[in-house]
Amino acid sequence: MTDSSQHARFGSGHAVRRVEDDSLLTGRGRFADNFSVDGQAHVVFVRSPHAHARIAAIDAAAATAMPGVLAVVTGTDLVRAGVRPLVQSADFKRADGAPPAAPPQHVLAVDAVRYVGEAVAAVVAATRTQARDAAESVDVRYEPLPAVATIADAIAPGAPLVWPEAAGNVACEKRHGDAKAAAKIFAGAAHVVTLDLEHQRLAPCPIEPRSTLAFVDGATGRLTLRVSCQTPTGLRDELASEVLGVVPESVRVLVGDVGGGFGMKTALYAEDVVVAHCARALGRPVKWTADRMEEFLAASHGRDLASRASLALDREGRMLALSVHSHANLG
Repeated sequence: MTDSSQHARFGSGHAVRRVEDDSLLTGRGRFADNFSVDGQAHVVFVRSPHAHARIAAIDAAAATAMPGVLAVVTGTDLVRAGVRPLVQSADFKRADGAPPAAPPQHVLAVDAVRYVGEAVAAVVAATRTQARDAAESVDVRYEPLPAVATIADAIAPGAPLVWPEAAGNVACEKRHGDAKAAAKIFAGAAHVVTLDLEHQRLAPCPIEPRSTLAFVDGATGRLTLRVSCQTPTGLRDELASEVLGVVPESVRVLVGDVGGGFGMKTALYAEDVVVAHCARALGRPVKWTADRMEEFLAASHGRDLASRASLALDREGRMLALSVHSHANLG
């Protein structure tokens, strides 16, 4: 017979010997930004200063003519090149069973921007300084649109819509339990306690900002990415199959040490796609490393949940039913 304990030796509650401490404590850790490749170019992003605006025009002529600049890429350029929007979560649906109502998340904004820090263009240059200087010369003309910043304002009657198809700014809904049965219990309960709870919005701000290095093997055509990510296989599959339209076997994702994530390094980001596309299009290695302000603006935030919880109790204080109504900010 097989010892079943052998199959659970790495399960919850079992001690696992740490093997990474020596290298990390002696400064020999290998994080994504520690890796470079000869001849690599650098990407700097042009980001929206508006929470909501229509993109009237993008003039990159001055930036393109600057020293060291290899390319200036816009959202329209990527659409023409066949780069698809990022995949939307299928976990939640609308009340009628329809898919979530949310705007397509293009890798670089197309037609409109919907949050401060959304990438509008990418400048690729021989050095990071050259790319940064050129990015400041990209002239983006915006037509500002109404915006709201809180959950309460977003769901208020007459609030400006982020996406016309999402009535009331509600992208999707999820229900659990028997609402009618719970309502009947509440109506006859001896005591009802109601509490409003707010989980504030959080920006993870890891010690190690995101970083992506992409290069193509000249002999095999295989694309390799070095990233700071906690789900490399998922990133590879989504990048290859869903966004670039290539087989997963043609993409390799490498991850070394990861300096913090807190849930914000578990998905494919727009910047990863841009770096990968530019490496393929230019035929040379391309690298991007976020600065602190970029991480604050463009990396995934967390929480921002407003809930009203009600508890029905009998005369002895025994709990009979629980009702929780929550609004989660996906913006």
